[in-house]
Amino acid sequence: MSTPGSNVAEIFAADDIAIAGSGQGELWSGPDEVVAVATAVSSLGFRWSPEKVTVWRRGEVAWAQILGSVRVTRDGSDVLVPYLTTGVFGRDGGGWRWLYWGGSEPQESAKV
Repeated sequence: MSTPGSNVAEIFAADDIAIAGSGQGELWSGPDEVVAVATAVSSLGFRWSPEKVTVWRRGEVAWAQILGSVRVTRDGSDVLVPYLTTGVFGRDGGGWRWLYWGGSEPQESAKV
């Protein structure tokens, strides 16, 4: 998905797909909303680096915790930002379909 021009419509095609981003109000559901946002994000050319991926499965549902970082430009500087992602997947025919993606940018001082 971090590759400009990637086929996010195929990745996020489930009718009940949902995404929660790390910013306030970053909540999208359904393929129309999710594909539009994923297309915009992938066009930014962020460089995602997964550092630890853990996957669990219970029957027809699997989920993954991806701990890593994203390299972005902020105030003219190249910055490495920690980023945590959770993905939930469900079986669909012979394969897996992405159902939920939640991302968070950990804060130095938690508000909660």
